[in-house]
Amino acid sequence: MTLIEHISQAPDALRGPIYWLIFINTASVFFVFGRMEARAVLAVWLANVGLTLALFEFFGFTQALGLAYLALWTPLLFWLIHRNAAEGLREPRDIWLATMFASNLAALFVGYLILFRHVSGEHTFA
Repeated sequence: MTLIEHISQAPDALRGPIYWLIFINTASVFFVFGRMEARAVLAVWLANVGLTLALFEFFGFTQALGLAYLALWTPLLFWLIHRNAAEGLREPRDIWLATMFASNLAALFVGYLILFRHVSGEHTFA
């Protein structure tokens, strides 16, 4: 079974946010010529997809796939905080940047909660 097939069979509570992240992060292609942040998001997004596919080939469909997301997006979000690039929500690219940031921040929060539960012995990655 492919990764996409696994995601398609996941419960709505998991599948919906995954599809949303795919959409909001892929939307960076519309802003790559006008924003350095969009170029960084697209680069990290493509690296995340590649690393996740490689981990899927090695481990299968487990929560360990989220480790790629945590490893790549955490530094990017800190970099975006440091840049403080959104100057209000006047243009579509500012709205995209704020929405993308909030979406990925929420996903990182959930990812770190899952990781903490695993490390503390309350949960397994399988």
